[in-house]
Amino acid sequence: MTTVQAIILGVVQGLTEFLPVSSSGHLALAQRVMGIRPSVTFALGVHAGTALAVLALYGRDVRRMIVGFFRGVTRRDGSARLALCLVVTSIPAAIVGFAASDAVEAAFSSPLSVGIGLLLSGIVLWAVDAHRASRRAVTERTITYRQALGVGIAQAIAVFPGISRSGMTISGALGLGFDRAFAAAYSFIASLPVILGAVVLWPISNPDALAALDPKPLIVAMVASFASGIAAMLVLRSIVQRGKLRGFSYYLWAVGLAAILWETKGLWLAK
Repeated sequence: MTTVQAIILGVVQGLTEFLPVSSSGHLALAQRVMGIRPSVTFALGVHAGTALAVLALYGRDVRRMIVGFFRGVTRRDGSARLALCLVVTSIPAAIVGFAASDAVEAAFSSPLSVGIGLLLSGIVLWAVDAHRASRRAVTERTITYRQALGVGIAQAIAVFPGISRSGMTISGALGLGFDRAFAAAYSFIASLPVILGAVVLWPISNPDALAALDPKPLIVAMVASFASGIAAMLVLRSIVQRGKLRGFSYYLWAVGLAAILWETKGLWLAK
């Protein structure tokens, strides 16, 4: 992998991690187009770059949740609730990711699976676009554990490449009545436990994966994903608040259909 390719893949990851178009799907397809065999290890590395982007924008909120969690546990004053909601949201994805790790890895190498996932993501965004927040929209002060679990189930579906994590979590949150600004922020922060957990656990369960990876392109890609991830979050916050998610559906359907057709015609550069 060249430095230019690493930068391109990092930018692809950063933009598509938070825009509701599936970063894992785009990353797998981009590597195929470049003639690079898709790698889960590389994918997790550039995901770590976007996790750092979340901390750069929402570090204060994350710190407040961590402090509130320990204060709530010791004082029993309820301030740990939001942090516990994030834990609840993370559990379904952890279970699915662990139970279906082989299927997820296989899906990364299948443009057909990625294409189908992109089509499904487009349908979800289309369906949720007409949602209108209720007068009593859910905020960080009123979110319940049941609502957190609902967002977590949506996030668990997005473990498979092609299905947008941000698209599923934001759609799930809006469907559960979340305030639009809170839905976006919750989706971004909820990515942290899933990404960081995967980054830590994957090398443990696959010790040979790191040995075969060239660190220089990965570091370059991580920096690119960090910078582009910040830009993507700023853009998506505005889009969610204005209720303009439907436009992404057309893009997802076009790319998904192209991936399916391209795979069935056997035109991918790397097999």
